[in-house]
Amino acid sequence: MLANWFLPVSLLLSTSLTHAGAIAQNAVSYTIPLGKTITATPSQLTIQYRSLVADSRCPTGARCVWQGDAQVVLAIAGQDYTFHTTLDPQSHVIGRYRVRLTQVEPHPSIKPQPTSKPASVTVAIEPQ
Repeated sequence: MLANWFLPVSLLLSTSLTHAGAIAQNAVSYTIPLGKTITATPSQLTIQYRSLVADSRCPTGARCVWQGDAQVVLAIAGQDYTFHTTLDPQSHVIGRYRVRLTQVEPHPSIKPQPTSKPASVTVAIEPQ
């Protein structure tokens, strides 16, 4: 009986993973410093990292019950959009492209380093 459902479920999972991987391969990533604007190619979307609204991510070196969430505002083609690292929305569809927040730097730390990375976000842009 166990073998009767194992094969269909495993085929479904492998198909889903292959499809998700194919989408990720089409994405182009951009790192944007706080306050700076980039123009993504080939989408020609202008994206500015406006602000870090909130950051409850678990600090490096801490043991947390929840991974936390960072919330940022990006201006895309002149309109403000809110993105999250854990909660929704993590992405928005603008025209024919999906813009997904993939990273917010610097990551909080119990012991902040004097040479910490400058504030930036990384976004992935993929065609829809």
